[in-house]
Amino acid sequence: MNSANENSINREKQLLICCARTRVSAAIAQRIREIAAQSLDWDYVLYEAEENSLTPLLAKHLAEFAPAALPPASAELLNKTCRANTIRNLYLTGQLIRTFELFREKGIEAASYKGPVLAAQIYGDVALREFEDVDIVLRQRDLSGAHEVIVGMGYKPKFDWILSPGASAALVPGEYNYRDIERRAMIELHTELTLRHYPIPPNLDEFFRNTIQVNVAGREVPTFAPEYLLPMLCIHGSKDFWERFSWMADVSELIQGCPALDWDKTFQVAEALHATRILRLGLTLAATVLDAPLPPAIAKAVEADKIASGLATEIMRRHLRRKFQTLDAAGRLSYRRRMLPGFATGWRYALRLSVVPAEEDWVMLRLPKALAPLYIALRPLRLLRKYGWARRPATKPST
Repeated sequence: MNSANENSINREKQLLICCARTRVSAAIAQRIREIAAQSLDWDYVLYEAEENSLTPLLAKHLAEFAPAALPPASAELLNKTCRANTIRNLYLTGQLIRTFELFREKGIEAASYKGPVLAAQIYGDVALREFEDVDIVLRQRDLSGAHEVIVGMGYKPKFDWILSPGASAALVPGEYNYRDIERRAMIELHTELTLRHYPIPPNLDEFFRNTIQVNVAGREVPTFAPEYLLPMLCIHGSKDFWERFSWMADVSELIQGCPALDWDKTFQVAEALHATRILRLGLTLAATVLDAPLPPAIAKAVEADKIASGLATEIMRRHLRRKFQTLDAAGRLSYRRRMLPGFATGWRYALRLSVVPAEEDWVMLRLPKALAPLYIALRPLRLLRKYGWARRPATKPST
């Protein structure tokens, strides 16, 4: 990766931003042509496209608007990466469909979330959105039956001891992760207990009363209605500090793909989850970065949240640096604290996420069931060791 000045950094990142959409206006198309015609560090562009899960969209728009821009070696690498993504996505789509067929046979109510169903629903093509796994939401009470189904499909749980009789009931992962190592496939189950980044646990009975069917490769797969899905996508992006442009694209594409979206209902759902500011932050990023059209009243309400606007500015400032740097421990705590309005409420949310143990804490040290509460003390120490308290560079985390 070659060195570059600040202007070239902005050009390369701006190219990705222009390509992070399915709907390209004439002005954006011209901007893609102009940027691609300049001297760019194409190794850096392809690297950042992969880091931000935008490779398929980059390839699509370069092929349409600037087909001769890429050097031959870069073009070959981009095509190879896209083929691999398409093959993986099609395989995971098949696994999603098979999983839901087996769930229906066992009477397990579930809904797909992100992954193939979101690609089909708002991108119009399962190959256009990068995803690495299949995400499924179900009730905690159905976890045992779902576990049997997925293990029967040849997957192995990442933490098989979590569901064992000797495990502490307090040890709930961020998701129940299952892997087929040979085929490099992964299924993740989410329940009301694993969705720890929600300010309060979602009422899944209500969520399941508001599902829709999406055609995925000729099969109907349930997912949540847009009014529920939009806050969920914003909480997901916020959980990981909006470190990928693709999460902003998901929000933008959902807004544009659902012109009949009931905005009042959407904000009611967010308010019930205590996630109104989280929703406003996601909408701010979608509108300011990707030109997502918001109704005037919604745009006014979003702009009025100065904390959400300030957070969006901070996020984009970090994105536009050449070398992305994740937040240190102090920055993570500050970000979480500002996600919820109110001094006490924000601090409770930030501190809860700082002490509730996660998978990495269990990997670092396996404690017997009787000592499981000590994970609450160990987690802050691990976060400090991993991220540092201030001004310490770090790579993008997965959790």
